[in-house]
Amino acid sequence: MDPDTVARIAALERSNRQLRTLALVPTLALPLLAVLAFRTSRDLPPSALQTADSLRVRQLIVVDSQGTVRARVGAHLPDAVMDGRPLRRGEDIAGILLYDDTGRERGGYVTFSPSRNVALTLDTRDRQVALFAADPEDGVAARVWGGNNWVEMRASTKGAHLNLGQSGEVVVQQPPLSESEASAFCSGLKDALRRVTPQPPTNKLLASCKERMPDAACRKCLGTR
Repeated sequence: MDPDTVARIAALERSNRQLRTLALVPTLALPLLAVLAFRTSRDLPPSALQTADSLRVRQLIVVDSQGTVRARVGAHLPDAVMDGRPLRRGEDIAGILLYDDTGRERGGYVTFSPSRNVALTLDTRDRQVALFAADPEDGVAARVWGGNNWVEMRASTKGAHLNLGQSGEVVVQQPPLSESEASAFCSGLKDALRRVTPQPPTNKLLASCKERMPDAACRKCLGTR
């Protein structure tokens, strides 16, 4: 082999060694840069961290260290789930839902569509037990209950009422509903019934009515004896 050929091979080998060294540098540098970036961001004072002025999303889901959903903030929030079964809310909701460490829904602060009502609710692990709600125009109501017993306050520009219920019936109503208020409630109840198919049994209708009005007023409204 002539000297020129040997010299060219030696030059090529030196060039290959240089290329391998250059290729290795990014491989070693990237992990080092990642560690430095992590340490730098961790050690920065809070004032040096970036803060977004606004975040536009459809939903935020907050999970704990176990991966359990603890809060949802968003539009078109999901229906409640009780014992593994979905429970329809009847309307679309947007706002905040809170969950305990087992993922069970325990309350929320939401608006409803299309009614445009707004409500703050508190739940036990089995059922809703507190409600503070306002309609889009005038009325507001607050209610706490356990089983078939409850205390309820309602108010609007037309008047205010305090209701106490035991065993599913109003036992105290102060002041009593006026004739016009009873008529308005009766009309609303009948209007709601026209949209229900099949119609519920009379005894269930009566029981539902007696949560808002005395027995005699409900029987007059529903035409039962």
